[in-house]
Amino acid sequence: MVIVDDVLREAGFSATAIAEVKAGKLHYGGSLDAASDKELSVKLAFHVKAKLESAKDIFLDSPKKKEYDPTVESLGMIAVDGGLGSLEDFSGIKLTNEKVIGKLYRSAAPGSDLNLSKDEIPMFKDCTTHDEVENALRRVLLDRFRAYKRHGLDGIKPYARSKKEFSPGGELRSQIEAGGVLSERTPIFNRYALEYPNNPPEGAEESFFWVNSVIDDLPTIALVHRMGMPHSGGYVYMERHFYISRSHNCLQGIGCALPVDDGAVVLYCTRTSTDQVSGFGGTAKRTIGNKIMGGRMAENFERARVVLASAAAARDIEKLRI
Repeated sequence: MVIVDDVLREAGFSATAIAEVKAGKLHYGGSLDAASDKELSVKLAFHVKAKLESAKDIFLDSPKKKEYDPTVESLGMIAVDGGLGSLEDFSGIKLTNEKVIGKLYRSAAPGSDLNLSKDEIPMFKDCTTHDEVENALRRVLLDRFRAYKRHGLDGIKPYARSKKEFSPGGELRSQIEAGGVLSERTPIFNRYALEYPNNPPEGAEESFFWVNSVIDDLPTIALVHRMGMPHSGGYVYMERHFYISRSHNCLQGIGCALPVDDGAVVLYCTRTSTDQVSGFGGTAKRTIGNKIMGGRMAENFERARVVLASAAAARDIEKLRI
C-alpha cells in the first residue's frame, strides 16, 4: 500500500503542505524540470471527497471539464464502443467567431497560427463556406484520432512550421522520458504511456473525447486521451492532449489518486508545450508562464474537486437506489 505522505514528499511538498492537503486544502507545488524550451509545467495536490472507484469512473467516462473550466465551450466523447470512431463523434464541434476562424483556416500555411500537417493544409483551401471548414476540421480530427489509436505517439502527424516541422509525438515522448514524481514508482504505467497501444498492462482502462475551448477569443479543439490503472491500492492516470488545433502544441498530465479515510488525495503533474515561451527571453517567459498557468490550474481544480465530489455523491446515491 502506497502511503500518501511518501508520494507527496517525493513530489516536493512540505510536511505542512501534506497535512493541509489531507485536511482538505489544495496546494500548488511549483513546476517540474522542463523537458524542452517550449514547456510550461505545474504540480498540484488536493483532497476530494469521493470514493476512489467513483472518482475513477467519472474521470474516464464522464469528464466534467465544462463544469469547472470556464474556457470550455463544448465536449464530446469519441468511440465509446472502443473502436475507431466516426465523423458523427465530432458533429457537436462548432467553430465560433466565424469570420476570423474561417479566414484563418482557408488561408492556412506552414507556421504557428494553426497546428496542421502539410497534407492537412490543402483540405481547407477550397472551402467556400463555414460549414465546409467545420467538416474539413472534423475529418482532420477523425483521421488524427484513428492514427493515434492505431499507432500511438508514432502515429501523430507533425505540425507544418515555416522552417522545421514540429513533432507533438516526439514532444510527448520527451515529457515522459524527462521523468517526474511518479516515474520510479510506476514504471509499468510509464512504459505503457510510451508504447501505447502496445502491451497494455492488466487493469488498464481508457477513454477519448474532444474539447472545444475558447482561447484568445478563438475556438481551440483538443483531442484528449485518458487512461489509468490500479496501482498499490491507489490509481495512476494520464491525460494526454495528443492534438491541439492552435495556441499550444500538446499537453500531458500524469498523476495518482490515493485513498484516505474521507475520500482521496490526488497528485497531478502536467506539462504543456507551446511555441510562445521558446526563443529570445524564453527563460523569463517560462518562469512567468509557469506561475500564471499554475494559478489558473489551481483555480480550475478548486472548482473541479467540488464538481467531482458532487458527481460522486450523486453516483453513490443512484447505486443505492439500484
